[in-house]
Amino acid sequence: MTDAPPPQPRTAMQELRGIPVSGGSGVGRALLYEEAPDVRAAAARPPRDLEGEVRRLHEAAERAGADLGALHDSLAASRDAVAQIFFAHRAMLTDFLPRLEVAIRAGSSAEHAVQTVIHAAAAKIARVEDPILSQRAKDVIDIGRRLHRALTGAPAATLPDDDADGPVIVLASDLSPSQAVQLRGRNVAAIALEQGGHTGHAAVIIKSLEIPCVMGVQGLIEASSPGQMVWVDGSSGQVVIEPDAAAMERAVDLGLRYDRLEASLLGESHLPAETIDGHRATLLANIEYPFDVEVGIERGAEGVGLYRTEFLYAGAGQLPTEEQHVAAYREALGRLAGAHLTIRTFDFGADKESPLGTSDPEPNPALGVRSLRWCFEHPDAFRVQLRAILRVAAEGDVRVMLPMVASLEELRRARRLLAEAAEELAREGVAHRADLAVGVMIEIPAAAVTADLLAREADFFSIGTNDLIQYDLAVDRMNPRLEPLFRPSHPSVLRLIERTLEAAAEAGIPVTMCGEMGGQSIYAVLLMGMGLRQFSLTPGYIPRVRRLLRGLTLLEARQLAGECLRAATADEVEALLRARVTPVGAG
Repeated sequence: MTDAPPPQPRTAMQELRGIPVSGGSGVGRALLYEEAPDVRAAAARPPRDLEGEVRRLHEAAERAGADLGALHDSLAASRDAVAQIFFAHRAMLTDFLPRLEVAIRAGSSAEHAVQTVIHAAAAKIARVEDPILSQRAKDVIDIGRRLHRALTGAPAATLPDDDADGPVIVLASDLSPSQAVQLRGRNVAAIALEQGGHTGHAAVIIKSLEIPCVMGVQGLIEASSPGQMVWVDGSSGQVVIEPDAAAMERAVDLGLRYDRLEASLLGESHLPAETIDGHRATLLANIEYPFDVEVGIERGAEGVGLYRTEFLYAGAGQLPTEEQHVAAYREALGRLAGAHLTIRTFDFGADKESPLGTSDPEPNPALGVRSLRWCFEHPDAFRVQLRAILRVAAEGDVRVMLPMVASLEELRRARRLLAEAAEELAREGVAHRADLAVGVMIEIPAAAVTADLLAREADFFSIGTNDLIQYDLAVDRMNPRLEPLFRPSHPSVLRLIERTLEAAAEAGIPVTMCGEMGGQSIYAVLLMGMGLRQFSLTPGYIPRVRRLLRGLTLLEARQLAGECLRAATADEVEALLRARVTPVGAG
């Protein structure tokens, strides 16, 4: 415990905004968390005994690995889903050792090798276009810090005691996964960070702790002082420093309402997503890790509509083996207890930092060698993944989904590679299922326009609205300056979705939407009215969409969809939705 901070002089209320990561409302005193010194302070002078440095490295790695193993085991013992993150960290640590040995034998100390190799790997991953994969740079830095501490004996950075004077708001530039875990059991009312986003591992852990959180808050540290009163609204992305009496009253009220809403929504997880007049939708989960399955099932998911497989790339320059693929897919399938699992093949970005890429930077990575194109350029890596999917498909309802398909030729080429992988397994006498369903992601306008052709040879469609909107409107979804232009309500976007749904209906194949648009409840009604019957959502969105659909008739949804499709502008569409649809909570 520490003494209470001295009272701070009252300042004017300041309002900041960031990315809403974990819902809820929290009020408390500011606790500024400063990171320990960076591992880049390591000395560069070469050691005299290189083999001795290699031994030091392995001894330190053994200690760091034991710490990670203990952390994993303690979390797993309490059935905490985030335990797998630290299992992955331990595997990544092992993957780095050969590269660290090479650096030491080239004349580096163990500490300096950690600096150069770990930071180079982190920088490489951070530049990858895919926003989810780029967040893994923080995991690599976390591993580097842990190994550096094991080498030097430096203590781990810890949060100060925070129980003496009631709840606190943790304010920091960023938090690593290891630091986020430290918040378990602490009196933390909320978290606000200058960096980060909802795809990072720290965000995953914070969500599992159910602590309200906002990330990406520019100017947060400069605007804050220890001990100040802070309000964080994790549902809207608002951070208020020194809230006035009215804001405090609103903060407390929002917190109570959010908690009541969440409890009420979870209590409905057993109910079907069925309209008042008896028309049912299927709600599926988007997952990144096998443990995400349980979060989705708890909220009523009826299966997995999108299993992102990029997490299997450890970030240490090594793609997963076939057995590692199989183990991950098998674990997810086992957690589903009979429900279906849709596995998306690798959806890597396309700049020079792609996992196996060694070419010069592309002029426009978003239009370059990414997703399925990357798989075609790396057929051996693609074959390993396809073989694993075919093997696990023999054990349950597994489907494969191809991202960024632009033409029928690409679908046919992927099917040929899948058939070749099945033939290999048959020759080897390995159990597999060769006739699993093969789906196409509709996320390029060319795919939507030719959906009638693709529907003849695809077993299902999945509309990926994030990229579909980006490519249709020529708006980089990673550019914050263009955020006002990234509009799902644009008439062109709605027409591409309508064309896709019509082509699928004509061919008799199902359609799922797995982009963020489907999880925004104001659009869920519109999509239901347009004919969509399967939504694959971030697990937290599932309860809200269920309640919304259960409160209307299909006739109402169709009437609204008809009016929206006749609208001439995005503004008109949004005005119609705001007038006719009341979102559930902040969803």
